Amino acid sequence: MSDKHLAKGAPFPPLRDGVVRLYSMRFCPYAERCRLVLAAKGIEHEIVNCSLMEKAEWLLERSPDGNVPVLEHNGKVLFESLIINDYLDEVFPARSLNPKDPYQKATDRILLQGVFTNQVMDTLTPIRRSKGGDKENAEKLSDGLAKLETELKKRGTKFFGGSQPAMVDYNMWPWIVKTDLMKHSGLTFIGDNLPLLKTYIESMMLDEAVKATQAPRDLIMRFTELWDEGTAIQYDFED
Repeated sequence: MSDKHLAKGAPFPPLRDGVVRLYSMRFCPYAERCRLVLAAKGIEHEIVNCSLMEKAEWLLERSPDGNVPVLEHNGKVLFESLIINDYLDEVFPARSLNPKDPYQKATDRILLQGVFTNQVMDTLTPIRRSKGGDKENAEKLSDGLAKLETELKKRGTKFFGGSQPAMVDYNMWPWIVKTDLMKHSGLTFIGDNLPLLKTYIESMMLDEAVKATQAPRDLIMRFTELWDEGTAIQYDFED
């Protein structure tokens, strides 16, 4: 709905009854999680892109910290990407993304909120900002990626979720692609040393939901560079 990022003072975009609306930011990995799930499940929806530097009053009314993603649907408002994605998977049953088996669902969540959060998500920014000089976090990331490689081998499937991407894949993907993009800055963590993860990335890039939602790689890199430098953030680039 809104290609440009709306900021403080912008009028509230009218919301029609029954419409699924996601308040997002184009380069936010947490919001990308939800955009991926919306696309993968084929849920009709609209996106309202929001500035996170000068937050609109109506965003602050819906999100305690003014963060995205925020989902609004039938008068209900939810925030936090993992909660939103579980809600979408339950309310819109077409192409269920979470495993039906409770144990497998729990195992996926342990992988996501354990190794992946602690050793991948939490290490990327300090590694980038130090230009690779943060050896402690670099070792932590390398170890975490090796554990993901081992997990893929153990599962014996093309994706972590099976023969096609599932919830666990879409919840991890925004950070995995950021890890892969660091190779353009001379920081290569995923290559021939991790053949299963390398193939996994190639396969995910062919997924229709990924192709439909991901910003061009050069724009991701430009935004990330500005973010890491702490300079004035630019959200709207010409593709």
